[in-house]
Amino acid sequence: METKTTALAHWQARIDACRRDRMESAETLWERLATWYDLWSAHNDYVERVLPRLLELAGPAERILEIGPGTGAFTLPLARSAAELVVIEPSSNMCAALRKNLAQAGASNVTIIQQRAEDAVNEVAGQFDLALASHSLYDVRALATLIERLLRLAQHTVILMGTGDRRDWYQSLHRRLKGGERQPSPHFGDFYPVLLERGIYADVEILPTSYNYVFDSDEDMFDWWAHHFGVTSEHPTLRATLVERAERRGQTIGLYDENRTALIAIDRRRSLFRHSTA
Repeated sequence: METKTTALAHWQARIDACRRDRMESAETLWERLATWYDLWSAHNDYVERVLPRLLELAGPAERILEIGPGTGAFTLPLARSAAELVVIEPSSNMCAALRKNLAQAGASNVTIIQQRAEDAVNEVAGQFDLALASHSLYDVRALATLIERLLRLAQHTVILMGTGDRRDWYQSLHRRLKGGERQPSPHFGDFYPVLLERGIYADVEILPTSYNYVFDSDEDMFDWWAHHFGVTSEHPTLRATLVERAERRGQTIGLYDENRTALIAIDRRRSLFRHSTA
């Protein structure tokens, strides 16, 4: 008799395949990207598109829990509207950059927990008006446990996740440099069935957002993508592809693209559960 694969097992299999395929661990990746992430946030519009929806969904939030704040793209504006934020960020470099940005903004109402979300949520106390996870769950194998814990902690839970849109130029370059297709991270199409499997019925809105990789110089661009693919920055195929696709705007150069972001909103009062989260 054939055993049916659960949605959670499918999610975990996608994570495992992605981990085998990439050149570095997620931890190493985010440590490396911390110094670049502010530039990414500054040249993409997902915060300005999503923030009004967060404030609308959560209302006048007193306490907010954020999973994976990075350098503070959402943390900084949310700190201006909420009495208290608790953020969970495992990367030491991201935490350092976040502390610097918070200090510069004069935000003193943010508590940073430097720990993996799967571990930290079990130690967080009290109730929250909003729990936010912005593109921070792609490498979480214990997904169902984490989501159910967030629902116990927060009245509203909002998760932002990519929809898995394919970029042909990227896949073509990956095949030429690595000899095969890249195994992408799990995405919204893998995530929502996990919710349904747990009896969680979320509202979903698909938002058009930018997907721009912007750099201060050509060499920064070559170095970033060379590290990503595990090749030298002088690799002729890499350089030719990037030069062909890159666009210079003012003092920066970038790869400009469009994306779709799934905003997944769960209101604990309206959602239906097979398993109680009380």
